[in-house]
Amino acid sequence: MIEQLYYDYFGKLTLYASAVLRNQTRAQDAVQDTFHEAIRHIDILMGHPNPGGWLMVTLKNKIREDQRAQRRDMMRCLSLDTDLLMEPGGQDPRLERQMNEGEPSALEKIQTTLTPEEFLLLKRLTIDRASHLDVAKEFNISVYASQKRLERIRRKLDQLYPDRRKK
Repeated sequence: MIEQLYYDYFGKLTLYASAVLRNQTRAQDAVQDTFHEAIRHIDILMGHPNPGGWLMVTLKNKIREDQRAQRRDMMRCLSLDTDLLMEPGGQDPRLERQMNEGEPSALEKIQTTLTPEEFLLLKRLTIDRASHLDVAKEFNISVYASQKRLERIRRKLDQLYPDRRKK
């Protein structure tokens, strides 16, 4: 059943995910996660009156999860209050004050908390918006290992910024 659903819906789901995410490899990751959920919940899917609809709803949820995680990671890496200047080329008094007080920036705190490899992985996934597939190829690891490493990095950052932990 899963194989038939894959042949029937993979193209449609990938097209939809690509249109929403505007990144082919991230779209493929989301579709792959959708079929992984289908395998995990095969008993529900087999009894469902509209398996294609179930896959589409699951894909939409996966896309929302991906976008939410992307936004959360971006907020951790880029603090609009401390790391960016008000105008390109202009001076930001808050940044000057922070530099004079000797406090490290949010990015510096993250860099000192993470290993260089963890920081590079986080940067590639959040700032560069690379997919887990791309990062897995670059680091010569599996997609699952890339996802797991990001999960561990997030836990480290949750300890660094406990006030930003989701409630």
